[in-house]
Order: sequence, then structure tokens, then C-alpha cells
Amino acid sequence: MHIILGILTLLGTAIFLWYRLRDARQMGGEVLDAADDLRGKVRRIMYKRKNNVHPADAVDDPRLAASGISVAVATMDAPISQAEITALTKAATRTFEVTEREALDIVSFGRWISDQCGTNEEAVRRLSKVVAKLAGPEAGPDMVAMITEVATAGGAELGEQEQDAIDTVRRALGFH
Repeated sequence: MHIILGILTLLGTAIFLWYRLRDARQMGGEVLDAADDLRGKVRRIMYKRKNNVHPADAVDDPRLAASGISVAVATMDAPISQAEITALTKAATRTFEVTEREALDIVSFGRWISDQCGTNEEAVRRLSKVVAKLAGPEAGPDMVAMITEVATAGGAELGEQEQDAIDTVRRALGFH
């Protein structure tokens, strides 16, 4: 009798574990789908580059443009520091309500798109127009807070160029 109970226990445990693994795989797939959506947007933007469209003008997600602006402002005084990357990732996670992995993808794209603009001022100007077009003036307060948080990470203070960039964002978004 105890052998039958042992076999039933093993069989029940195996079935329980199988269902748990199946459910975990389905839940993990939803998270991966969100990250794949973001990667797909990056691929679409990079594809549009072939059509003689500037990459900054082809951005179709205001989160990506906002990240590019933040990176551009953060690199105005010096190359982006680890403290600024960490601050940008935290700000993106909180502001855009995404996972840390998605925030890192957004930050990576922001670094790439700001480099494509040539100068930081050009990146701020172009990407501010994208944010204004896609997100509207409601994005202004969050955008300025995010830029300021990233630019002052590690105890730095806003310089004249950085303040000018924030003013450019405010003008583009109609936020004063």
C-alpha cells in the first residue's frame, strides 16, 4: 500500500510542477513580448534610415525621444557617467512605468539617437519636436524633471548649456 501512495505522490508532484512551469512560461512570455515590441520599434526606426529620413525625425515613441534628450543634456558637460546612466534608468522606469530591462533598452536607444544628431543641441532641438508632436504639452513637467534629475546626478549642477537645453524643451512643449 505504501508503494502505491509513494507512486501517487510522485505523480501528483510531477503534475503540479508541470502546471507551474507552464504557467510561469506563459507569464514570462508577456514580459518578453513587451521588450520585443520596444526592440521592434528600434528596428523600424533604423529601417527608415534607408529612406533618407533622419533617425531623430523617424522616432515614433515619445519615450525614446525623451531618453535621447536626457542623454544629450547629460553629455553636455562631459561624457555620460555611470551615475547619470543609473539616474536615467531609474527615471525612465518611474516615469514611463516600465521594467528595468525595458528602461535599459530605452536608455541604450537614447544614447544611439542622440549620437546620430551630431551635436547635443541638435539632438535636444529635433527630439523635443518629436516629444511635442507625439506626447503633447502634458509631457512637459515629467520631461523637465527627468532631464534635471539626470543632469544633476552625482552632485553636478546645471550649467548654462544644460539650462538652455531645458528652455528649448519647455518652448517646444509649450510648457513654462
